[in-house]
Amino acid sequence: MTDSLSVPLIVTGANKRVGLALTKALSRQGYEVLAVYREQPGELAELEQVQTFQADLSCPEDRERLIDYLLTHALSIRGIIHNASRWLDDSLEHLRLMYQVHLEAPYHLNQALTPLLLKAPRADIIHISDDSALRGSRNHIAYTATKAGLSNLTLSFAEKLAPSVRVNTIAPGLLLFKEDSTVTYQQATLKKALLPYEPGAEPIIEAVLYLLASSYTTGSTVTVNGGRHLRHARNA
Repeated sequence: MTDSLSVPLIVTGANKRVGLALTKALSRQGYEVLAVYREQPGELAELEQVQTFQADLSCPEDRERLIDYLLTHALSIRGIIHNASRWLDDSLEHLRLMYQVHLEAPYHLNQALTPLLLKAPRADIIHISDDSALRGSRNHIAYTATKAGLSNLTLSFAEKLAPSVRVNTIAPGLLLFKEDSTVTYQQATLKKALLPYEPGAEPIIEAVLYLLASSYTTGSTVTVNGGRHLRHARNA
């Protein structure tokens, strides 16, 4: 972390998997990225053009540190990409934690950093939700409920901050399998989409770059799920 920022693009959950790939891609595109990570920076520490900030976004005190840092050091903010996420089994404790990360943190940061967003010539807020938020999940009720709340934040903030700030959701389906997923699980999961392959981070990168350049998109959801919703409709 350095002591000077110009017009950063903030990416949360930036040190692993899709978040890391997105951070690298945005840096290559010339964006000044402030990469927020929860624990170890991992490969972020090796990226010369990326600034980093450690914060556990489930913790209000850590969020306040991030907010204070940006209010002190940034002239304005190009955007916030809320990618931080937790994938946990259903329990009351996990519901609270995922609520803090998926809903409370984006709400807190969006509200507190609005003055810096409004100072930028063009600013975007992008919420990375989940395709399952549109249809629920009997196996991950807490996860999908909190992601649905994140998607709903888009509608309210888009209306509140228009026309200065564009606010949108990206709702991905399967992108990358977990390292411990079995071959049986992978094969069954791939069959749920019309495009039955593991796409990696590229669909998210494509969607983010589209939204950052789009002139007439706000309050919208960009779904990147390989046609999975049509499979579900067919089986209904």
